[in-house]
Amino acid sequence: MIFIKRLLFALIFTGFLISCERDLQQPVIEYIITNPADTGARFPNLHIDDTETIHMSWFLKVDEDIYALQFASLSDDRWTDARSVRVGTNFFVNWADFPSVVGKNGEVVAAHWLRKIEGGPFAYNVNVAFPGENIRRWTDPITPHLDGTPTEHGFVSMQPLSDDRVLAIWLDGRHTDGRGHHEYSDPDKAMTIRSAEISKDGSIDRKRVIDEMVCDCCQTDMVKTSDGFAAVYRGRTTDEIRDILISRYNTETGEWSEPVTVHDDGWQIGGCPVNGPRIIADGNNVAVAWFTMNDNEAKVLLARSDDGGVTFGEPVKIAGDETSGRVDLAYGNNGSIFVSWMEAYDGKGLVMVREVKQNNEMNDPIFVGLTDASRASGFPRMVRQGDYFVFAWTQTEPLVRVRTARIPVESPVLLE
Repeated sequence: MIFIKRLLFALIFTGFLISCERDLQQPVIEYIITNPADTGARFPNLHIDDTETIHMSWFLKVDEDIYALQFASLSDDRWTDARSVRVGTNFFVNWADFPSVVGKNGEVVAAHWLRKIEGGPFAYNVNVAFPGENIRRWTDPITPHLDGTPTEHGFVSMQPLSDDRVLAIWLDGRHTDGRGHHEYSDPDKAMTIRSAEISKDGSIDRKRVIDEMVCDCCQTDMVKTSDGFAAVYRGRTTDEIRDILISRYNTETGEWSEPVTVHDDGWQIGGCPVNGPRIIADGNNVAVAWFTMNDNEAKVLLARSDDGGVTFGEPVKIAGDETSGRVDLAYGNNGSIFVSWMEAYDGKGLVMVREVKQNNEMNDPIFVGLTDASRASGFPRMVRQGDYFVFAWTQTEPLVRVRTARIPVESPVLLE
């Protein structure tokens, strides 16, 4: 249920104090969404389907070593009850590599999570499952990679192909099995990014390698375009350049295009920054936001494409200085794009958003939510639903829980 508020005191008052010190713009959040995630919930993920139904997933800590993967859907200003996909002790729970639930036609289509396996602390598999008829029971999990190595497989992005079939991409560490520290830069022992089409009946088709050498632990993202799908991820060269790449998927042939950089940042770094890109699309209009630190300057960049991601214009700088990345984005009105990110200030994590107009003029940044700057706060997420942007993030104090809020797309009202 959504309660109309002219002022959300706890959030706004805290934000106002920070705004006074940081000279930030603060919206009057007219609506707060009291989502069904219980105390102990963390690491939310958002997926909005073709009916503008939002499907939110999260981890709920049930006991010391027991977690539940749960989800709820938001439509017509109401959340469904929280439901569990799986409860157990063998989840790989990670602040940056978290589960997802995706939907189509207002219904949940599939969920993914990571399952620990024997072989070491970073040995885990991707699991994908589909709901049964009453959504209370789920199919047995499907592992799409099947290489059997005790290595990392994660950072999954999924998109529905139908009501019982998904396209999934993931980072696949099969070539890193037994890799020594001195072999870290060996391209034959690098992390790869792969894909497959996975069906509810357990079939795994069109298994593909998108890129043979990518950054080890940055999120991937994928979106539907007019011509198929487009995926973005952080690449890696033998010279340790870790810029953002894009590849496009042809649903008729099942093939990926040759990956190309969204922009040649030239960020050379000898380890993974754990900070992946995000992509949105409206037909063949595509936009990508990402974090980089080339020239030792932290910044969030945004680039646009009008040909489905084949080519991109020069990026614009959205945030710098105190930004720690953790980006997301959504389309506004009249060609504008709203980009969100995390900003660190005095140990706090500020969830920020900024409108970038079609001509790349920008409004002032807006403070949306407050959390911690540490890894425990995860990655804030945002989507557009109708006339509002919906945000979800992990609150770390005084209790760990998932917070959600929404602000109007058209000219959010600012405190003077």
